[in-house]
Amino acid sequence: MYGVFYKRLYHFSLSLVRLPDTAQEVVEDVFTKLWINRTRLTAIANPSVYLYVAVKNQSLNRLSVKAREWIFSGLDETTTSVAAVGSDPLSQLMTAEMLSRVNHAIEQLPSRCKMIFKLVREDGLRYKEVAEILNISVNTIDAQMAIAVRRISESLGISKNIRQKPFVKKK
Repeated sequence: MYGVFYKRLYHFSLSLVRLPDTAQEVVEDVFTKLWINRTRLTAIANPSVYLYVAVKNQSLNRLSVKAREWIFSGLDETTTSVAAVGSDPLSQLMTAEMLSRVNHAIEQLPSRCKMIFKLVREDGLRYKEVAEILNISVNTIDAQMAIAVRRISESLGISKNIRQKPFVKKK
């Protein structure tokens, strides 16, 4: 489980806390607590959603602690880093220039929109899972994904005239 989820959870936490060391600590803490309470693992219906929610909560707790530290110590500096590019076959086939342009376009998205886009596209989560993790509606996920795709397309100069199949709900 650790090997499968660590990298994705690390990047998710990093998108929240913006500090690589803190993101690493958050994910390690979540897995440590999971191991300590491993007898209860069978009660977890969806381990993926459980891990993301745990990392989100732990990240937010760390941010709260860091905020208090910064207020009292006068620190007001944070660091940011760009998420590593995936090693899936599609990424390997893309040229370095195009990949750079896509990553730049993604990084230019508003933070919430970027997080949702990355959870869906890079981590492969379903809209419903992302909605549970972030405690928002599936419609919000849908709207944010549409915004992300539109802005990325505009950034890459992809024609707005591309016809898409109309969405038809299955009954």
